Amino acid sequence: MIELTRKQIHFIRSTLRQTLGITSAKKAPSVTLRATPVGLLIQSASDTVAIEHRIEGDFRPEVITLPYEALQSCEGKQNDNVGIQRDGDTITVQWLDGGIPQSAQYSHVEPVEIPESPAEFTAIDRAFIPAMVEAVATTDNESTRHALGCVRLRGSDGQIAATDRYQILTQSGFSFPWDNDVLVPAMKAFGSKAFRDAADVSIGRSDDWVSIQAGDWTLHLKIEKDARFPNVDEHVVAIDTATTTMNLADSDAEFLAQATRKLPAASEFNAPVTVDLNGSVAIRAKSADQEVGTELILSNSQRSGEELRFNTNRDYLRRAATLGFRQVHLQSAEAPAFCRDDRRAYIWALLGSDGAITPDAKLTRIESPSNSPTPTPRNRTTNPMPNSKRPTATRPKVDKPVSVLAKAEALRDSLTLALADTRDLISAIKARRKQNRLVETTLRSLKQLENIGA
Repeated sequence: MIELTRKQIHFIRSTLRQTLGITSAKKAPSVTLRATPVGLLIQSASDTVAIEHRIEGDFRPEVITLPYEALQSCEGKQNDNVGIQRDGDTITVQWLDGGIPQSAQYSHVEPVEIPESPAEFTAIDRAFIPAMVEAVATTDNESTRHALGCVRLRGSDGQIAATDRYQILTQSGFSFPWDNDVLVPAMKAFGSKAFRDAADVSIGRSDDWVSIQAGDWTLHLKIEKDARFPNVDEHVVAIDTATTTMNLADSDAEFLAQATRKLPAASEFNAPVTVDLNGSVAIRAKSADQEVGTELILSNSQRSGEELRFNTNRDYLRRAATLGFRQVHLQSAEAPAFCRDDRRAYIWALLGSDGAITPDAKLTRIESPSNSPTPTPRNRTTNPMPNSKRPTATRPKVDKPVSVLAKAEALRDSLTLALADTRDLISAIKARRKQNRLVETTLRSLKQLENIGA
């Protein structure tokens, strides 16, 4: 019998789900438990990815293969033991649920076969894990063109590259134990707690697989040898080619990331916003059925270079800010926007300038809290006395007024956002009513036609 806790099984099942992209228990691959005197190996695999978890301990040698749904049935948040026992082709799982004994039986199937680990692993910067999380978020698993569902690991300069054809992210500075380009499938395993919390990470390669060890987990990714990856490098241009740069203050980047989610038209195709780099840095949005839009003013940010107004998907602008970029470089309203630092480049396609929202006094205006320091009051005298010490004037402290003002501004911004949300809701209700009236009219017409036919 193999024993695990319900909490262990919950953690294992959750990691398998993320790693293998499981959406249905009925279509999920089987899970094999291989017990040895030095540890227990828990293995599962699909055509392009395999995963293995090692639990140290002294186990009686045996091999048990369970359906994925068996883990779902007995998992939990408690440390109660789960007993898994095989008798011929029958597997029995027993556990306690709220003190009440539970039992389930399953048929044994052929053990899972996973790739053999490389002969040697090489330690890699732990930043590789979060870098892969961001790379996977830049792929398109639904596309069959140009391997957009893959991440490129380039050995020559240690670069990770990914694209969904609308955005590109490259991250360099890693050390891979190969010289050429390797394409691996984009998997969400790197965002799981098992990989995110790993203290030590290493990587290796065989002829057909790239293997990553993170703590007591090993992930095998099949190399896509016949896939073609787009030439993303030609889109990574030099900063000095930009004619305009939006310089984001840290506080404004955080404000932008939060506020753009609540701007109108967030659910429309491409979630468009207009960015106006004129006398100020302004971001505007308006739903198709709205008369008055909303404008965000980034009070602490500024433009350098030429004035420019362009449209963009707000998600890409927000992502640039959350990735930590504080400069967005632009060549025109049509060319891709790009951000660069010592190790990374992020590029995304703009929506062009047609239909850009122009300045309008009717726009609902929201300003980010200003970081400008409060000027220190200076003493003034009508007749300053030369060659003598000026009298010292007592000034009241300004800490409390500034605090109250900040609270008032925050309340104003909150109410303004609430007003914008309310307008969106009213517009949606009106659109639904209009749709309902159209349906009712159509039904009445159909009934009339039925009467004619009779």
